[in-house]
Amino acid sequence: MSACNLIGERSLRPIAAAFVALTFGTLIACGASSAQQARTGGPTPSPEGAEVRFVGLADGARLPTKVTVRFGLRGMGVAPAGLERENSGHHHLLIDTELPPLDQPIPNDFNHLHFGAGQTEAEVTLKPGTHTLQLLFADKDHIPHKPPLMSPRIRVVVVAPADTSAPPVRKKRTRRR
Repeated sequence: MSACNLIGERSLRPIAAAFVALTFGTLIACGASSAQQARTGGPTPSPEGAEVRFVGLADGARLPTKVTVRFGLRGMGVAPAGLERENSGHHHLLIDTELPPLDQPIPNDFNHLHFGAGQTEAEVTLKPGTHTLQLLFADKDHIPHKPPLMSPRIRVVVVAPADTSAPPVRKKRTRRR
């Protein structure tokens, strides 16, 4: 059966509809594939059992405004960014942010701190209040491994140091008789 318009000519509508459906289906499939890769990491493999964690820092910890954060790693090695070495990468500290897309380079800003020189600890200054911290390990190009190595996101409370700039309060002396 062929589709005809009002004056009896063949219509291109069925062909156009098929083309649109095929294009839409392809876009959906590509989007699903891209979304799957975004959850699973980039092209660099990580070995089974590898993990990244905070050392000496737990969920709910109370911290001073300036703190040294130590990064732990098991099953892989630390190497500077740009250096291609199997089963290695470098640390990134995520502060008050969600995970970035795991198949793309990690952004470089205040919320995504890069330790591309191979550092395993860093002194970080945070404002007083509640913050979230998470470690994310990445390859030479700052792209997370596959599967991604990330610590659990922890919540910390930063407390302001006591104000020592005010002069001490002097007690008024009373005379004894």
